[in-house]
Amino acid sequence: YQRRVHGTLSECLFFFGRKKKMSVLSCETSAIDNAIQPRIPVPARSSPDEALGTLASVVSFIIGIILIIFVGLPILAGTVFPQFKEWENIWGDINPMAWFGIGVGFCIGISIIGAAWGIFLTGSSLAAAAVRAPNIRSKNLISIIFCEAVAIYGIILAIIMQSKIQKVPENPPEGAADMIKRTGYVLFCTGCTVGMGNLGCGVSVGVVGSACAISNAANDSLFVKILVIEIFASALGIFAIIVGILQSGGSEWPN
Repeated sequence: YQRRVHGTLSECLFFFGRKKKMSVLSCETSAIDNAIQPRIPVPARSSPDEALGTLASVVSFIIGIILIIFVGLPILAGTVFPQFKEWENIWGDINPMAWFGIGVGFCIGISIIGAAWGIFLTGSSLAAAAVRAPNIRSKNLISIIFCEAVAIYGIILAIIMQSKIQKVPENPPEGAADMIKRTGYVLFCTGCTVGMGNLGCGVSVGVVGSACAISNAANDSLFVKILVIEIFASALGIFAIIVGILQSGGSEWPN
C-alpha cells in the first residue's frame, strides 16, 4: 500500500513538473518568436518644407520664363531701357490671340501639374502604407480622385475659354480691335487665375491625402476625420474655377 501511494505521488509530481517546464518553454519560445518576428516600419513621407521648396522653384521658373519672353525680348528688340510711354506700344503690339493662347496653356498646363503633383504625393504614400495595412487601398482612392478633379477643372475652363473665341468678321464694326484686345487680356488673366489656383489645390490635396493614407494605416478611425480636411482642400479648386468663369464672362467678341 505504501509503495502504491509513493508511486502515485511520484507520478503526480512528475506530471506537474513536466507541465510547468513545458509552460516555461512555451513562454520562452513565444518571447523568442516575438523578438525575431520582423516589424514593418511605419511608412513616412517627405516633410512639407521640401514640397513647398519644390513648388517655389516651379513657380519661380514659370515667372522667369514669362519675364524673359514678355519683358526681356521686347527690351532687346527695341531700346535697352525704353521710356515708360513706350511700354504701351510694346505690349499693345502683341497679337491678342497670343495672349489668349498663353492663357489657355496656363489654364490646362498648370492645372495638370497640380493634379500630377497631388497624385504623386498621395499615390506614393498610399502604396507604402498599403504594405502595412492592405485594407486601406480601396477607400483611400478617393484622394486620387480629388487630385484628378483638379485637372478636370482646368479642362473645363479651357473649353469655356475656347468657346469665347470666334472668327473675326470681314467688316468689323468700329472699336472691334479694342474689343479683341480686351478679350485676349481677359482670357490670359483667366488662365493664370485658374492655373495657379488649381496648382495650389492639387498640392494641398496631395499633402493631406498622403497624411490620410499614413494615419489610416496606423488608426482606422482617423480616415473620416482627415477626409473632411481633404474635402476643404479640394474646394480651393472650385473657388478658382468659379472666379475663372466670372472673369471669362467679361470677354466680348465683335459680331
